[in-house]
Amino acid sequence: MKTSFHAARLISLLTKRGKELSPLTILTHDHPDPDALASAWALAHLAQGLGKIRARIVYGGIIGRAENRLMAERLLIPAHPLRKGELREAAHVALVDTQPPFRNNRFSPRGKPDLIIDHHPRHPETQADFALIDESAGATTTMLGEALRASGLKVPQKLATAIVYGIGSETQNLGREATPRDMAVYQAFWPKANMKSLWKISFPRRSANFFADLARGIRHAFTARNVIGVHLGNLRTPDRVAQIADFLLTHEKISWSIVTGRYMGRLHVSLRTSDPGGDAGRLLKRLLGGGNRGGGHAMMAGGSVEIGLDKLEVDWRRAEEKIVAAFLNSQGIKDAASRVYPFRAGSL
Repeated sequence: MKTSFHAARLISLLTKRGKELSPLTILTHDHPDPDALASAWALAHLAQGLGKIRARIVYGGIIGRAENRLMAERLLIPAHPLRKGELREAAHVALVDTQPPFRNNRFSPRGKPDLIIDHHPRHPETQADFALIDESAGATTTMLGEALRASGLKVPQKLATAIVYGIGSETQNLGREATPRDMAVYQAFWPKANMKSLWKISFPRRSANFFADLARGIRHAFTARNVIGVHLGNLRTPDRVAQIADFLLTHEKISWSIVTGRYMGRLHVSLRTSDPGGDAGRLLKRLLGGGNRGGGHAMMAGGSVEIGLDKLEVDWRRAEEKIVAAFLNSQGIKDAASRVYPFRAGSL
C-alpha cells in the first residue's frame, strides 16, 4: 500500500512531536455527524499509539440524529459535550472535519489550532500550526483511515466499524462524491467491522418526533420543475434538515432539493443535488450571503444564518423565502406561481 502524502505527514507529526502535543483536545464541528465522530476517534487512536498523546474528543451542540446517537452509544465512541471554558483552558487543540472560520464549531473563527484535518475546501482565513486539508478525499475519515493503515497500529473492531460507517454515511455508501481512496479505505476496514453493529446503526428505532418532522417535510414540500423544497419550521435537532433534504432528493423527477429548519435562533439550510457538477457548496455560500455561513461540496452543502430567538414569525418567514426564492432564481425559476404542493391533503 502506498502511503499518501498527508498520512505520512500526520504520522511524522504525531511520532516526533508527541510530548509537545499532549494533552490534546480534539474538536469536531457542532452536532457531529458520523464522518466527524469517526475522524476524531481515529485521530485519538493515532495520537495515543504513535506519540503517547492523551486526547479528549469534544463537540458543541448535540448528537441529534438517531443513527448518529446509536453509533456513538453502541460503539462506545469517547466523545463528550464541550464543557464551558474547556477550549480556553486547552493546552493543545485539533479540529477535525471543520475549520475555525466555518462558524460551525466552538473554536474562535480567527484562532490558530495546533492541527486541522479536513476534507472541505480550505477557507482563505484558515490558520493552523499544521493543516492537512484535502478536498480530493470524499470523507475526512478516509484521510485518517489512510494514516491508520500506514501506521501499522492495531485497530479495534469498534473503531473499524466507525470508520466504515463514517465513510459510508458521508458518501451514501460510496455512491456520492466517493473517490478510489474512499473505496480503498472502506474496503480495507470492512472485514474488520462488526456487521451486526453496522446494521443496527443504519436502521435505528426512531422517535415520534422524527415521524412528525418527516410527515411535515412531505406534506408541505413544493416542487418547481426539477426542484423540491420545504420549510420544516422549528426543530429539536438541526440534523433533521440534511436528513429531509437527502430523502426528498430521492423523488424520481427531481435533481435538486433545498430544505430549511429553525433551531436555537438560527435558520439552517441544506442543499442537495444529483448533479456531480452542481457545485452546491459554492451556490449555497452565495445564497446565504457569503462569508462563513455555509459551504460544502459539489453535490451537498449546508449552512446557517442567525435570525434570533426574539424575532417574529414574519421575520423567519421572510428569511426562509428569501433564500429559497434566490435559489429558484439561480435555476431559472423566477415565478413563485410555478411552485406546486403535490402532497398536501386533497392533492393526491
